[in-house]
Amino acid sequence: MDISSGFIINSESIGIMFSMCMGLLAGGIIAAGYVLSCNGTKYSKNFAITVLLLPVIMAIIIPFIATDLKKTLSLAGVFALVRFRSIPGDSKDILYTFFAAAAGLVIGLGSYLIGFVLVVFVSFFCVLLSRVWNVSDKQVLKITIPEDMNYKDVFTDIFDTYLVKYGVKNVKTSNMGSLFTISYWIVPKAGCDTKTFIDELRTRNGNLSIVLKNPDDQLVPVL
Repeated sequence: MDISSGFIINSESIGIMFSMCMGLLAGGIIAAGYVLSCNGTKYSKNFAITVLLLPVIMAIIIPFIATDLKKTLSLAGVFALVRFRSIPGDSKDILYTFFAAAAGLVIGLGSYLIGFVLVVFVSFFCVLLSRVWNVSDKQVLKITIPEDMNYKDVFTDIFDTYLVKYGVKNVKTSNMGSLFTISYWIVPKAGCDTKTFIDELRTRNGNLSIVLKNPDDQLVPVL
């Protein structure tokens, strides 16, 4: 086997490298759209890097497997290894994962115009809808308290200090009825210090369990 033949630059290699550059450009647009669509809320930098580089990877792989059924099935086996686990994230992250993969696939097949129309169109509407639809940043707060504590008013002053809105979702008992777990939906104020907020709640509920999470935490694909 002539190893040097793998380093020869031909028209096919140039085409793949061009697709790689186009994939990087597309990934940059997608990552920028993802950040802008978060509309000032927290976002995962690692996920932004993922959607930045995923189209590049797809654009490189596709030309090598497009005409070979065995290689295509092999790639399907690789994607079968993608693990889904519970991490902070929402359905938008899943959308952007498949969006970036689809863009890389189209670009890898050489359809640059269609690929960039897809990228610009979807990115534009994701950012637009995130601004127009101005959904409040609701979270779920679960506080465990002793059975003899009146939960109706015990946290009101703390909530008024750190939250814009709040309300009780449900109440349930635990530990043979000796504890209550109250679930609230809350909307934190801008710049709310989460640690200080939780610390004040802990001093009020006797240092029992407190859980703060997003209401739509879902399974997010992890490559």
